[in-house]
Amino acid sequence: MVQRALVLLCVGCMAVFMASCGQTYVLQSITVAPKTFNLEGLDTVQALTVTAHYSNTKTEDVTVKSTFQVGQATALTNPNTPNGAVSVSLSGTVQTSPTVYACTWLTTSTANGYTYSETSPYVVTASYAGFQDTAAVYVASLSSCYDGTGHLHP
Repeated sequence: MVQRALVLLCVGCMAVFMASCGQTYVLQSITVAPKTFNLEGLDTVQALTVTAHYSNTKTEDVTVKSTFQVGQATALTNPNTPNGAVSVSLSGTVQTSPTVYACTWLTTSTANGYTYSETSPYVVTASYAGFQDTAAVYVASLSSCYDGTGHLHP
């Protein structure tokens, strides 16, 4: 009788443990970091990280499992934000072109120096498992482009 009770207790414990194995958690969202950054000069880089957020509060770095797309900063008619000025590698590294100049900053010369303001950035969209998030990329690689810290002269 005692052996039977122990066997039933062991089988019951195994059933409880096995029931908790293999639980699936639902992907709730992804986030890209950093959300906004500046790339100054030609052939400069910034690494992105894509993080998956699950319903059990766990997170996972899914950068290399994600796909990326670069959207042009402004209308095609703006010569300061050409296609091809920014690219993203399969590993999530954003890079300015070594040969295509761009400027997403508006520089105005004043009597006291320069003023600047951000214009439309290039937008990098990361996708993973049906979810998307974006990062804004400001580029200063065009001669006379000003990013608030100095002038760039290619």
